[in-house]
This record gives sequence, structure tokens and C-alpha cells, in this order.
Amino acid sequence: MDPRQTSPTMSLILLCTAVSLTPVVVLMLGPLLVALAHEFQTSVAIVGQLASATAITWGITALLAGPVSDAYGRRRMLLTGLLLMAVGLLGSTLAWHYWSLLVFRLLTGVGAALVPPNSVAALADLFPSTGRGRAMGWLLSASGVGAAVGVPLVALLLETGGWRLPFTVMGMASLGMGLLFWLWFPRQQQPSQPLAFFSHYREVGAHTMFWYMLIANALQQMGAFGMCGYLAAYLMQTYQMPAGDTALPLALAGVGVILAGFVGGRVADQRHRLTWCAISCWGGGLLAVLAFTVRMSPWATVALALGMIGLSRLSGAVTSMMLLEWAGMSRSTATGLFAVSNQTGIFGGAALGGLMLALGGFPSVGLFCLGVSVIAAVVLHLKVRDSAASPVQMALCESTTATK
Repeated sequence: MDPRQTSPTMSLILLCTAVSLTPVVVLMLGPLLVALAHEFQTSVAIVGQLASATAITWGITALLAGPVSDAYGRRRMLLTGLLLMAVGLLGSTLAWHYWSLLVFRLLTGVGAALVPPNSVAALADLFPSTGRGRAMGWLLSASGVGAAVGVPLVALLLETGGWRLPFTVMGMASLGMGLLFWLWFPRQQQPSQPLAFFSHYREVGAHTMFWYMLIANALQQMGAFGMCGYLAAYLMQTYQMPAGDTALPLALAGVGVILAGFVGGRVADQRHRLTWCAISCWGGGLLAVLAFTVRMSPWATVALALGMIGLSRLSGAVTSMMLLEWAGMSRSTATGLFAVSNQTGIFGGAALGGLMLALGGFPSVGLFCLGVSVIAAVVLHLKVRDSAASPVQMALCESTTATK
């Protein structure tokens, strides 16, 4: 197939598949912690820091790589990211001690950071404004599918062939995706531009509401990961569930991410999308409080968690769309900052949620989730107005241009 003739649908399939890999390469350490601690004769807590290392290089790379992508094209950055992921994962199979594995995980984080932001920016290049929201929903749902399916697969591979096998399989999958992108993904998404690094940040930063949107997103992610990070512990301590028995409830709660992608993609194309985002903030916070304070059956708690996670992540497609509309030609710079906002929310949800747990137990975690969600809703209501380039208005402009 000639890359220049690749349909947007085929490109979307490639992007969704690549994006589904990135949460797996980050979350795959969960099932491997005990085996890795035994292999390298250290503690589970020390091995757990490998995930933090991956997040650090992810955040730094996402912040810096956006202007490079805006200057030289999405395809090059996507290929580079998939190749670095493959090298980091396959190199991990050869790790001979803890520090060598740490280096390869740092490299994996660099590669993984290049895939989702550039996928979102490439999607904006490929799809017209009126259909972009639904395509964005598919992309976000793919990330949820990767997390829900990939982590159990890693556990199965661990049981089948030891800790090196999951790294090998995921590394080969990343390498295969890189080959598919090289063969089929369009070679040029936008004209090549000079690398004026700071001008890209000035372009996106000129919109004050851009920063308020990122703040609201980070607050929502704090609430979502405050719930995700401590749900398993809540189920084990409140309902005396063995650790292994929490796998299915956690997978069901993760379905909220997938549903949020589908629904959020459709909301992103609507006129009152910001209103729906604010409502989702309030709803998610209230469900978190109920889940962590009201004693009910474990499955009812999981149902509330599914709703909370879904509502908290529903705004992801809307946020992505609005940031892209404000970004002009600096789309990857905008999506890189969006990734940093997400990582800030993840870190804050885990750290502050843990502090609230230590101070007041799980009800305090629920109140924390409610608090940050309400603040996010207030920021959206008071500080953000819909873009002048909303999907409805852009469709009218495109129609007028076509008529002329």
C-alpha cells in the first residue's frame, strides 16, 4: 500500500494500536514486581521505583519533544518513539542487574512519551473538525483497552515463561508497530518548519484559557488516580478480599476509561461540551465519596468506581480538542503539555491521596477526590470559554470556504 494513499481510517487504526501499547509498557511492572525483586535480590519497594523512573523521563520528553514534532512532522517522532520503546523493552530482557534495568526503563519512558501526544496531533492533521471528536474518542478508548487487556496478558506471560518473556513480547510488538508505521503511515502531515523551539510555546501560551484548561485537567486526573490508586487497598481492607481476587473488580473499574473514550469523543463535537465537562467533575467527585464512605457490597463499590473513573476521564477528549483548536500549528507542543498535565495529576493523586489516607482513612481519600473535582469544575466555569474554533463554528467556516 502506498503511504500517500493510506486512508484516514487506516491511519486511525495504526494510531489506536500504537497508543494501546503505551499504557501496557508503563503498567506492566505491576505483575512483575515480586519476580524482579527476587531476581535482583532487592525489595519490592525498590523495584517499584522503576515505574517512577519511567514517568519522569515520560514527562520531561513530552514537554521537550512537542516543538520538534511541530517542526519536522509527526511520522518521524512516532517512528522514533516506537523504536526507542522496542529498544528499551528488548534491552530489559538482557538486564544483568537492577541498575541496567533502570537504564532501559528510562529509555522506555522516553519512547513511550513520544507516541500518545504525536498520535493526538496526527489525528488532528488527518481528520476534519466535524469528525475529529469521535476519532479522538476512539484513540482514548484504545488507551483504556491496552491497560485493561495488556496487564493481565503480562501476568499470563510471566507465569508461562518468566519475567523476561513479557519484555520480549512487548518489545517485539513495539518493533512490529514501528514497521507498520514505516510502511503505511502518511509520510508528511504538515509542511516542514524551522525549529523555533520557544516560538511554539509562545503560540500555545498566548491563550490564557489554555493554561486554565490544563489546570482543570490535572485536578480531574488527581481525582481519578486518587480513586484508582487506592481502590484495591480499600477492597482488601474493607471487604477482606485477597489480593488476587481484586483483579476482576479492578479490570471492571477500568472499563470506565474505555466507555469514557467513546462518550467523550461524541461530547467533544457538541456545542455545550464545557458544560458536560463541569457536570462530569461534580458527578465523579460525588461517586468517589460514596464509594469510599458508604459500606455496601464490593461489586456496588466497583460500580461506583467505574462511574467515577468514567466521568473523570470523559473530559479527556474535550480537553484534547480545545487545546488543539488553540494551538494553531503547534499541535504537538500542545499535546505534550497535555501529557505533562496528566502526569502531574497522576503524581498528585497518588501522593496527596496517600497523605489523606494516612490522616483520615479512606473517607478522607473520597473527600480529596471530591475536592479536586469541584475545584476543576469551578475553574472550567469561571476561567474557560469555548474556543472560537469550536467544531460547529469550524464546520461553518469550512462550508463557506468550500462554497467560495
